[in-house]
Amino acid sequence: MFDLHIHTIYSLDGKEKPEDILKYLKKKGFRGLAIVDHNTIKGALKVIKRKDMVVIPGMEINTRKGHILAFGIMEEIKSREADEAIDEIHDKGGIAILAHPFRFSKPCIKADAFEALNGRCFPMQNKKAYEYVLKNNFAYTAGSDGHYLWEMGRIYTKMEAEDIDEAINEILKKRVEIGGENSFLHPIKCKFYSSIDFIRRGFKRVR
Repeated sequence: MFDLHIHTIYSLDGKEKPEDILKYLKKKGFRGLAIVDHNTIKGALKVIKRKDMVVIPGMEINTRKGHILAFGIMEEIKSREADEAIDEIHDKGGIAILAHPFRFSKPCIKADAFEALNGRCFPMQNKKAYEYVLKNNFAYTAGSDGHYLWEMGRIYTKMEAEDIDEAINEILKKRVEIGGENSFLHPIKCKFYSSIDFIRRGFKRVR
């Protein structure tokens, strides 16, 4: 199992150290994860050399057309325009995945894959996302969008992969299964914790 949407302390709103996250997910039986901190790959690079877990390096990019997850990059993406960011991701050897496509708005970009199941989305939002990828025959992923340990691993992607390249290949070839605990109350709990943290950090928004 892989959790393909994880944030660490290197995100403005992240709370957990990369090393602690790997230890936690390994105990839960996970083979790997994608660390996609907001606008930085520092968190992933801290643990990318670990041999006991597959760590997919990436970052989450906030654009006007939605949040884009860059998987498989070793350099940070500078552009904040969706189409330009996707081109930059490809130029740097990665793939672009549209995160939580129905949380804020309908998808309107051409990504390599779409996040069909997100731990911080409500069941109806995830239902729309899953139906969308199936209808259009798109590649897809799933992840907890975890910022706290108690979130991580609730949502997972199952695939056979022993390294970063294999994981990306499995995603693109749609050889994945997704699942996990998709409840109505969990996103509310996450929103409550996020709001408290937003106040504590002086109302600084993640950009």
